[in-house]
Amino acid sequence: MKNAELLEEVFADVMRQVTSGKGAERHGKGDDFLAQPWKRIADDFGEGFLLGQAAKKMREATHATGWDRFRWEREMLGALAYLGFAIVNRRLQVYEAAEEAGRANDRTVSMSYEPGLPGTERW
Repeated sequence: MKNAELLEEVFADVMRQVTSGKGAERHGKGDDFLAQPWKRIADDFGEGFLLGQAAKKMREATHATGWDRFRWEREMLGALAYLGFAIVNRRLQVYEAAEEAGRANDRTVSMSYEPGLPGTERW
């Protein structure tokens, strides 16, 4: 397995957890992804909620005792999910602001990272 595949596997596990695991059971309830509680709460309280949830999940992971790798990993995957939600939320805010300004089709307004776009040099 190549190094990049190891990371891809982790993100695939995050997606499984969000779409079919504990998170989906507890929060999704068949709702559209952007109609789930994480989005409504982030809209009400800002991205600090999402980042705080990620921090909480990481803290909970540290309480996994001994060789409880499964609990540790479940909590860390949850932290990654909340960080992903924060990225999605920020991208949506940028896109919505651009749409309001009539710039939604401007190539500099992207919903994802694109090499060579202005403003992405830091990547």
